[in-house]
Amino acid sequence: MNKKISYLILAIIIISLGLPSLLKATPDWKSEINLKLKNSEYEEALVLIESNLPQLEKTEKQEALALRPFILNKLGQAGEEKKALIDYFEEFGQNQPVLEFLDFSIFSQVLEYWGNWLGNFPLVENLNFLVPTGAPEDSIPDAIRLGFDLSTPAYYKLILEGQPLEGGYWEKGPHLIELPIPYSFEKPFSLNLDIFLRTDQITVKKRVQLAFNVETRNLGGQDLLVQRQNAAPVKNLQGEVALYIGEKLIFKATKYVQKKIPMKITIPPPNPPGTKPYLVPQKEQYPFHGVSILDAISAISKVIQDWKKKPSATSPSAYDKKAEITFKFVNPEKPEIRSQITINVKSPKTELSER
Repeated sequence: MNKKISYLILAIIIISLGLPSLLKATPDWKSEINLKLKNSEYEEALVLIESNLPQLEKTEKQEALALRPFILNKLGQAGEEKKALIDYFEEFGQNQPVLEFLDFSIFSQVLEYWGNWLGNFPLVENLNFLVPTGAPEDSIPDAIRLGFDLSTPAYYKLILEGQPLEGGYWEKGPHLIELPIPYSFEKPFSLNLDIFLRTDQITVKKRVQLAFNVETRNLGGQDLLVQRQNAAPVKNLQGEVALYIGEKLIFKATKYVQKKIPMKITIPPPNPPGTKPYLVPQKEQYPFHGVSILDAISAISKVIQDWKKKPSATSPSAYDKKAEITFKFVNPEKPEIRSQITINVKSPKTELSER
């Protein structure tokens, strides 16, 4: 009985010592890969990489991920090759692998392969919010500005929540995207901006998620900062439009129900020519100028549409990079409700696109 227990304990020790070695990558996987590539055994080489990849350290993982698209290219699997390229660039960016263990005949081919893709893969890096330097804290931004670096020239197309915004051609280097700020912050929401990038050899979709976190509080009976009119309610009111920027009333238009005047008015005869009634009236008498509600709504809509079509002519000269934007908002219809909005930017993995 004691011997059986001893054998059992010994077996457990042997298994526990041997298990970690089983989980490690093949000690000489590089030599095996090199040999299989020299013999053009690409399918076997791919299997070897896939089996060792989960256990590789960072440096060796980079080398394995760099060889995978090369091997898939040799196998003629273009779709899988491009997905493997995305995997590499998403994790290691523009960092080129060393691959010094490869035979020169193979190394020269891999070097040529990666030299081509480093100049043709459109990689978006350093994605941040750009805020004009010196902008007041907690103030509503005039636009959402996203800045990033593009690794290579590419044609682009921007789509916001399924709606095309613009397209064109970007050079290599830093770029800025301006988006209109949505003036509705009743509850948390998110916006998806899809950036399609196309070069001669690949088209990818980079999704940028803008998450709006909204925290609201009701002031109730507290003193409100928004100015209110103390006048008595106006009778015969048909409609009213008010435009606020933050907490400041900018524009207001009121329309009243027209009624017949219940009295008779004697209209005197006209004065002789040259007197006041015959003078040419002023084209714009500001104190007496009225604006209808429909005209006001139309004007506001036109301003928003024009803003979307054409960005501001005067752009800030300097920006600060920020990971998030925070500002405060007051609902003009319910000024007792105050909101604090925080915008975060997230970027899921780049996808292969056929668009």
